[in-house]
Amino acid sequence: MALAAGVVIANFVSFADRSGQLSAEETLATAIRAARFQAASTRRPTELRFDKESGSLTVGADTRFPLSDDFGENEAGEIRFYFVQPTTGLSRFPDPADSRLETKVLRFDPDRSSSPFIAEIDSGRGAALRLVYDPFSSLVRSSE
Repeated sequence: MALAAGVVIANFVSFADRSGQLSAEETLATAIRAARFQAASTRRPTELRFDKESGSLTVGADTRFPLSDDFGENEAGEIRFYFVQPTTGLSRFPDPADSRLETKVLRFDPDRSSSPFIAEIDSGRGAALRLVYDPFSSLVRSSE
């Protein structure tokens, strides 16, 4: 556990040093991976949320992933999360474009899974980018 924590802290420090160089999409992907890892390593559910006031993504209670200057209390940028409707059996997922079940918090369980979700990145400049994430990995299933 101590070794894993040391690796996470070292990676976070290097991430924080280059946070201005990452896009919102890359920062979101990093925060999702960190939330999944934290849930698995602590064996407790971990939450991910967008904090408009600080313009960052927050994992758990104290890990922050700062976003670009487009995001923040006085800026138009925002990241919104939506749940994807569940399916039955082996049927196809509903069209993510139809999902409007907004949530402020994504929860990752100790088995590294989550409810199927969409992340919408709106920088305040142009159309928002909607990313459909796989509930069992940090992979994007599709983007719109």
